[in-house]
Amino acid sequence: MKYLPLILAGLLRKPLRSALTLLSVLIAFLLFGLLEGINAGFASVIEDQHLDRLLTDPRVPGGAPMPIAAAERIKQVPGVTRVCARASFFGAYQDPKNGVYALATNAADWLAVRPEFAMPPEQLAVFQKTRAAIAMTPAMQKRLGLKLGDKVPVRSPIARKDGNPVWTFELLATFDYTEDPNRGEMALIHYEYFDEARLADTGTVDRLIVRIADPTRSAQTAAAIDQLFANSAHETRTQNEKEQTEAAIRQVGEISYFTNAIVLAVFFALLFVTGNTMAQSARERIPEFAVLRTLGFSAWQVLVLVLAESLFLCWLAAALGLALAAALFPNLADFVGLTRLSWSVVGTGLLVATLVALVSGLIPAWKAQRLRIVDALHVT
Repeated sequence: MKYLPLILAGLLRKPLRSALTLLSVLIAFLLFGLLEGINAGFASVIEDQHLDRLLTDPRVPGGAPMPIAAAERIKQVPGVTRVCARASFFGAYQDPKNGVYALATNAADWLAVRPEFAMPPEQLAVFQKTRAAIAMTPAMQKRLGLKLGDKVPVRSPIARKDGNPVWTFELLATFDYTEDPNRGEMALIHYEYFDEARLADTGTVDRLIVRIADPTRSAQTAAAIDQLFANSAHETRTQNEKEQTEAAIRQVGEISYFTNAIVLAVFFALLFVTGNTMAQSARERIPEFAVLRTLGFSAWQVLVLVLAESLFLCWLAAALGLALAAALFPNLADFVGLTRLSWSVVGTGLLVATLVALVSGLIPAWKAQRLRIVDALHVT
């Protein structure tokens, strides 16, 4: 701690220059936190996928939906333990801005193939007994201002047989992610009720979710499922969840490549900024270093002092930048699937700050360490 006043005095010798350097480093680490946080978010989404869960979709994306009877055929495939059929429902509650997205399915089957979600058993029992019931995650309930027992009229473009554009449900259950509550918005409704009431595409689903006993045989099982419907009017494409998620992210673009390229360019420029600042500061203070040497400071203590200034500046700016990134990161939750900045990103950021500080401060520190006192005192 005895060096802290000297470190602060060195940085405050030119307060405007130090402030601008601090701001530059802060912005760099703000970008680092957000961009690397996005990378970590996508990696986390992929890692969270289950290899023992297969997703069966129409072979042509956006093609005709599959018959729900396909679920019974898939159950006969060796290694398949559970099949859940689902169709999509969407609309708006009270205001067009209050969008509602729900899965029309059998709730018990869906919870069985999606063990990362949980619903209180007593609520599931009530939900299963009521045809027009709807279950929501707490995040959706909060956004729509709903509570258990409320009626939920949803105006949907999905036509009903009776011509009424409003589908009225009763909110009877809550379900959510078990490991990360309030992570996202979703709802469940009964497939039978939805299918009987809709005008078109009756008896069809847009996805079949399949749980298998042996994750190492996911490719073979997927091929066996697709073989069932080969050369039929409803050909399928089955992938394990991880493969499908990776494919979806690749469609967005090589996000990791571009974000890493941006981060690399930012820190390459940052090295010039901090390196120039430290070099200029060291040149201006050569006589001061000579005075420290005459007061008993060793050459190595002077070197450490210069490096400490660089480390202090970079650590402070990095901490502020990463803290700001962490504060902004929840706003990206819908995009990256994470509600907070990963601690691994924070740790990596502090490590990078240390490397930037050492690289930018090493040459000025080395020069300060090699100063001869007599020569240094003649510098004006």
